[in-house]
Amino acid sequence: MSRTGFTFSCNTHNSSPKISRPQADAHCEDPASYGSQAYLRADAFTLAEVLLTLAIIGIIAALTIPAVITRALHGQYVVSLKKAFNTLKGIEKEAIQKHGDLSTWDWTLDGDKLFTRYFKDSFDTLRDCGNDTDGNCFSDEYDGGHDFKDTLFYRITTSDGISYAYSKYSANPIPGAQGRFWVDVNGPKKPNIVGRDLFSFNVFPSRLGIRPAGSIKHDDPDTRWTSSEVNQDCRMDDNREYCAAKVLAEGVMNY
Repeated sequence: MSRTGFTFSCNTHNSSPKISRPQADAHCEDPASYGSQAYLRADAFTLAEVLLTLAIIGIIAALTIPAVITRALHGQYVVSLKKAFNTLKGIEKEAIQKHGDLSTWDWTLDGDKLFTRYFKDSFDTLRDCGNDTDGNCFSDEYDGGHDFKDTLFYRITTSDGISYAYSKYSANPIPGAQGRFWVDVNGPKKPNIVGRDLFSFNVFPSRLGIRPAGSIKHDDPDTRWTSSEVNQDCRMDDNREYCAAKVLAEGVMNY
């Protein structure tokens, strides 16, 4: 049959014995009827169905995206911490080549003078904050009970955006350690949390050199912290002093 300029033909004599004449005729409907409102209503989504689907997608995204972002950030912190530790060990090696074994250094110097004499020139320094407390290299305060408001620390930021602060121990919490490096793996930027982006490393005037906090108990390589001790002292709800050793050993932030 001819409808609006085109020819539509259908064989009404169905060759299959399993299909009756009325069934065959049902397959030969006028294609113009396929655009009817009844046909569209039967196959289209209603507005309520679309809104419900979007709401479900939004709920799933709200539950999963923050966790994905958090894991990605923690992964970046781990990578930067490893890089910072490698930098410190490289600085230590270069300083020994220039100034002799650590045991021969003048550990009676104030922290800023010792850093300047033995360590400073080996860093790829982008910003030298010295003893300034202006917050350009470190945040003033960190969640976890540490701050950099006083002038005891000598601060720098290297070209990769990692900040280092050196201070001399006034009272040695780690027997044998003479000083400590604090490292903020993303400079003064947030989150500014001990154990997340701020970590510490002890400095021993012996062959141990620079070691992540939580790796050894004092100036003896055989007195290492056990895994349970490190886990006890690296919790976000309590002490985070020894998270550097834990993260470097495990390669993740699982706390």
